[in-house]
Amino acid sequence: MPGSEILAKTLLVLGGARSGKSRYAQRLAESSGLRPVLIATAEASDPEMEARIRLHAAVRGAQWTVIEEQAPLAGALWREACEDRIIVVDCLTLWLSKILVDNGDAASATRQLAQSVAGLPGPVIFVSNEVGSGIVPE
Repeated sequence: MPGSEILAKTLLVLGGARSGKSRYAQRLAESSGLRPVLIATAEASDPEMEARIRLHAAVRGAQWTVIEEQAPLAGALWREACEDRIIVVDCLTLWLSKILVDNGDAASATRQLAQSVAGLPGPVIFVSNEVGSGIVPE
């Protein structure tokens, strides 16, 4: 697999809110030699989130395929994963928050995600906030 010498099959990028995690994951994906796919879990629920989504879209090149998927994440991964693609899931924090807000079964969803990742035919980079790392002013 092209780029596999620099990237594990599954990678978790953690950091404080607005610390550059997405940008770092994007650079890793673009340098892999594989076709990059973004599974975006954010929902444009307010003007600030709409602006952040637009900013993220502006810094990605045309080579990116973007899938907007709030849930179920495991199904989207199986649909999109293949040996010549690298998937960036941005971000797990928003995905899990949506499940919790909707009174979903977080334990079942995370178990399903963890079980599905091992069998995917291509690499995945997960992006998540490290809760408590970094301060975001109101």
